[in-house]
Amino acid sequence: MTGEIELSRRADEQHGDEGSAGSNVLGGLLGLAGRVGRDVARTGMGLVRELPGGVEVERQVQAIEKAVSTGVRVWLESVDDPVPGEDAEPEDDEDEGEPVQDGLREAMSELLFRSATATKAEAREHLYAGILRIITPDEARILAGLGDGAAYPVVDVVERSGIGGASRYVLRNGSTVGRAVGVALHDEVPHYLTRLQALGLVEIGAELDAMDDQYEILQTESRIREALRSAKSTKVVRRSVRMSELGTRFWRRCDPTLIPGVEDALKA
Repeated sequence: MTGEIELSRRADEQHGDEGSAGSNVLGGLLGLAGRVGRDVARTGMGLVRELPGGVEVERQVQAIEKAVSTGVRVWLESVDDPVPGEDAEPEDDEDEGEPVQDGLREAMSELLFRSATATKAEAREHLYAGILRIITPDEARILAGLGDGAAYPVVDVVERSGIGGASRYVLRNGSTVGRAVGVALHDEVPHYLTRLQALGLVEIGAELDAMDDQYEILQTESRIREALRSAKSTKVVRRSVRMSELGTRFWRRCDPTLIPGVEDALKA
């Protein structure tokens, strides 16, 4: 029996083994546990303790139980581990803290390395390149329209609240800038401006003076009229949009009209 206990101890120490070897060890452990369990069950653990060397036998039984428990756990982990060279399924359990893919860690490592080694000019280039990757063509056209410092009317549609109640925005950032610069999706201008504002590229400010006619025209657009009809009591809040400081620096760096010949092509 001592030799069998030594086998279980070695299996516990070598729990990193994989494949059929791990399965064979596990099978041996389960067989050993079964035989010892039957012997102990016939004798009774209380009686075993009273026999000469009984305390040692009890300790050995406990060692077997631990070895079997460890063997089962290691074998199950080895079964779950992907075969080298095969793609692993993404982990859904975020609580385990396991990486979904090594590529994500490598990408983060690269970003941190660039941050630690880049000059200010290089960091600024990375920032602008990142912005270019996430804005849409229509949003780029809006920035181009604001690039010369122009400002355009904006309206929010707000549902009127009762006394002491909080107002609810039915629509944010409806604007004439979309039609003025020629975006493809006019109804998505509120969404475009909301995204550009979140990126810090545009600023939503106060109402523009002497532009009542443009505000009135804006309120006739289908998206605005739908928002006004969507609640029992609504009101229009007049605002404006212009380029932010970050947007101005970004546009100055990325303005394609500074490339020779491009400005004429864009106007054609």
